[in-house]
Amino acid sequence: MKRIKIHTWRRVIQTGVAGLFIILPILNQAGFNFIWGNFLNIHIGCLTFSDPLAAFQVILKNHYLPIGLLIGVGMVLAIAFFLGTVFCSWICPFGLLSELINSFSSRVWPKRFRNKRIQTRDFAVKATVFCTGFLVFWSFFNTPILNQVSMPFQYSNIFQYLFMQKDLSPVIWFMGVILLLEFIFQTRLWCRWICPQSVLLSVVKRFNPFGFKIVFKQKRCISNKAPFPCQQACSLNLDPKHMDGWSLAQCTNCGDCVDACEKTGKALVYKFSLGNEM
Repeated sequence: MKRIKIHTWRRVIQTGVAGLFIILPILNQAGFNFIWGNFLNIHIGCLTFSDPLAAFQVILKNHYLPIGLLIGVGMVLAIAFFLGTVFCSWICPFGLLSELINSFSSRVWPKRFRNKRIQTRDFAVKATVFCTGFLVFWSFFNTPILNQVSMPFQYSNIFQYLFMQKDLSPVIWFMGVILLLEFIFQTRLWCRWICPQSVLLSVVKRFNPFGFKIVFKQKRCISNKAPFPCQQACSLNLDPKHMDGWSLAQCTNCGDCVDACEKTGKALVYKFSLGNEM
């Protein structure tokens, strides 16, 4: 029996989550409250999952740490600590849109254009944006302004506005511009270089030496193509064969490279590991 690809399972989950947050405001208005909220605070039964960045801003300004908020943030960070930034690749609805746009762009633009890559230290740029945003927030604002650039929150907020307040949030145009730029430049600009929500998750992942990660087993690799199939599969332009330190922290464990490696020795595997096994 043919194995179902990781990519297929991931798309099912991503699409399910994206669809859920479209209809959730309608369900809540109809009296269904087992799941309610948005990506700043999502309540599932008796559990509440809170955005660590939003909570961090509230704690710094108010000098107060409610136990409920601590538990909600702790569960999210615990997932990142043990499983990595899987939220970005398996849950985030903007991540789904960004991936789809990136895939569509690669089919539209000429090959010579697609092969051009923007070279930069992605996480360093993202961390700079994060620190700058916090400095501005700390200096001039009393409310958590970085929430406004949370793409998953704004995605869910669009439908809450639409179905509960009968209004179309203007953020939809901002999101559309970001996706248009990603289509034109054929690179996932927001997720690679800007998204402040992913910074804390990446930092937590980075400091767990025995986390769930994609491991490269060099002896199994039989690919002689350049670039390698696993490199071509990565929408974040990472090299799955040479990941360590902060480059490993940027990997979202999406599994696309594992699927691509299926026919070239199965050298990439999911595993709890201290590092890449050669």
